Amino acid sequence: MIVKNYKVKTSSSTNIYVNADYNYYKELAQERELVVITDDVLYALYPDAFENQKCIVIKSGEENKTLKTVEKIIEQLVEFEADRRTLIIGFGGGMVCDITGFVAGIFMRGASFGFVATTLLAQVDAAIGGKNGVNFNNYKNYIGSIIQPEFVICDARVLKTLPEDDYKSGLGEVIKYALISDMDLVEYLNENVENIFNQVPEVLSFIIKKCIGIKAKIVEDDTNDFGLRHILNFGHTIGHSIEIIENIPHGIAVAKGIVEEIKISVKLEYADKSLIEIAENLVSKFISDYKCEIRQEHIDLLVKDKKKTGDMINFVFLTNIGEPLIVKTEFKDIIKALKS
Repeated sequence: MIVKNYKVKTSSSTNIYVNADYNYYKELAQERELVVITDDVLYALYPDAFENQKCIVIKSGEENKTLKTVEKIIEQLVEFEADRRTLIIGFGGGMVCDITGFVAGIFMRGASFGFVATTLLAQVDAAIGGKNGVNFNNYKNYIGSIIQPEFVICDARVLKTLPEDDYKSGLGEVIKYALISDMDLVEYLNENVENIFNQVPEVLSFIIKKCIGIKAKIVEDDTNDFGLRHILNFGHTIGHSIEIIENIPHGIAVAKGIVEEIKISVKLEYADKSLIEIAENLVSKFISDYKCEIRQEHIDLLVKDKKKTGDMINFVFLTNIGEPLIVKTEFKDIIKALKS
């Protein structure tokens, strides 16, 4: 059964299909020529998805999200004689989707593309909203674009093959959405820990659709990330530095970043300290086996954040559950709060 739950309404709308078979992309292509970009792990796991298709297989792992990979993909597109009428499919998690969207946006000045999101992180966040790009040196997503995919397919069945840390990475982003949206989702997560880890279909489907709905509304209101969309960076300012220095999955680092940013919110008097307990309790239920103390090397990377303007950054404070607040803040105040 296909549940077409959402259309992200921007200048170029995206249809999002929840509970759709991952092979549905072939039907959505209609008569267009297809080229599928995926990684080596997925290529081996889902051979039926790539049968009789022109495929570009890249190495899995965040370390391959680079301009060098983009160049190799474009070389293969040329070999396939692809053109602007070709539909480019990103079949994978956040890394594959980010690279695919970026490649499609610059190939012959723009080709159509769609995603088959195969990780929880991609289904609830990375594949939604049109942000595409690659890392540059130690700077995450430093080179990129905002171009909407034609469609996103979310087949929860593929999550069964995810490594545990990758699944937990997705849960880190789910926690972010719960804390910036409403207490109902926080309570739902607290009450369904076992069901979530057991991937009970109706529970997982509810969470995926809920997170997509939250992000879709934000993206519709601020497609190009000049205002409201900044709230989606909650947990990421600190989280990105943790991710790179500790070399851990994105969402796990974001979960740690969420706790640190709430502590900053309390220290800078934007929130009551009771919020720390709520966040720590929620994070501990899903990502209990990861600890990290903020060190000087995290701070050194933090001050190079791509979102900064001079010595200032639009920092997302959480004043209460469902009440994020974007404040232009001096880095020295954030660093002082981190160290105190």
